[in-house]
Amino acid sequence: MMNIREARIEDAEALLIHAIKVYGEGRNLLTVPEEFNVTIEQEVQWLQDNEEKGHLTLVAEQGSNIVGMLNATRGSRKRVKHICMFGISIQEKYCNNGLGSQMINRLLEWAKADEEIEKVCLEVFAHNDRAIHVYEKLGFKVEGRKEKHVKFEDGIYSDELIMGLFVK
Repeated sequence: MMNIREARIEDAEALLIHAIKVYGEGRNLLTVPEEFNVTIEQEVQWLQDNEEKGHLTLVAEQGSNIVGMLNATRGSRKRVKHICMFGISIQEKYCNNGLGSQMINRLLEWAKADEEIEKVCLEVFAHNDRAIHVYEKLGFKVEGRKEKHVKFEDGIYSDELIMGLFVK
């Protein structure tokens, strides 16, 4: 049974373990494993900062292991306080079972209940068909494309899509 809940400070170490796993699993995230050098203390500080700023961090647990994470960040300036940006990562073993949709639906409920947030935004690699399918199924629309935005170690480029969904 998968449990989705808000992250807690004591999740810091498990979140780092999750991040290391997903960064090593392929070409769908910007960070590569050797660039990820976050300490437990830094992760704790990040979680505390997110809580203080009213951001949303969700985790998906299988037993005592974190297998998915979603982080939504509110706009920090007056002219973008009506939006939030989010990113999601799920370990490959737990993909294709609706977990991503469940986590994003929790985000959308949170955003709709918030008096300031009107729009939820994300960026996704154009080759990530599985993720794009989920986002479009939930109502997100492609609003733009950054051409050759990412260059992989083998010289292959990927465009990045900008997607958004109005919740109000």
